[in-house]
Amino acid sequence: MRWIQKTSEPRELTEWRSKYNTDINFGYDLLRQDSTVITALVVLLLKEQGWLCAYTGIGIDENKCHIEHVKPQKHCTPDETVSYGNVVACYPAPNPKRKTPYGAEQKDHWPSKEESPLFVSPLDRTSETRFQYRATGEVRAIDKNDFAAETTIEQLGLNHRYLKGERKARIQGTLGRNNTITLKEARKRLKSLKVEEGNRLEPFCFVLKQVLERRVDKLENIRDSKAKNQSKSKRSEK
Repeated sequence: MRWIQKTSEPRELTEWRSKYNTDINFGYDLLRQDSTVITALVVLLLKEQGWLCAYTGIGIDENKCHIEHVKPQKHCTPDETVSYGNVVACYPAPNPKRKTPYGAEQKDHWPSKEESPLFVSPLDRTSETRFQYRATGEVRAIDKNDFAAETTIEQLGLNHRYLKGERKARIQGTLGRNNTITLKEARKRLKSLKVEEGNRLEPFCFVLKQVLERRVDKLENIRDSKAKNQSKSKRSEK
């Protein structure tokens, strides 16, 4: 999961709230009727998230996402339903023909107020440091005792076969099927991912960053170990 750092809300939303805050129907259902505000919201959310789904990391655009309430709308006050700090953009588009078994639709109305400590939100600064991605595409909690991370993986269906397959394909495409990437190549690829920050991001970029960082560390250790052994060998020959 990639940490999403919220920016200032769009002017259109601020003006809408000021106009309707005394309306008896004030809330998200009323907001949805204003296409201008909804469009402005989606555009800013996509830019803020680098055009990645907030929960899964798959690529999204204006036609492939919906506005998702991080604190489920069912458990929100009217003010919370139209709070910019409580919305993100997620796959799929509104009103899909069938339920998506991962991400926002799988999350549904979870968590309740009582379960909220078990949810690792993408708005949580620690979210990027609590999940580990394996070469198989599987995601796990980095800390085995992090029950919230494990529960979030389960509740959001983050190990669904589609997501695992997509992550595995991206990892293999980056490292090579047999981990043939060189240290120089790994560093260059990692640098390119970091340069993308603030622009349209590569799907699952946070996954690739993590596996590349591990690969760079491993290759550097191998290089340093070889250099150390060669140095010992030369000294013994003298």
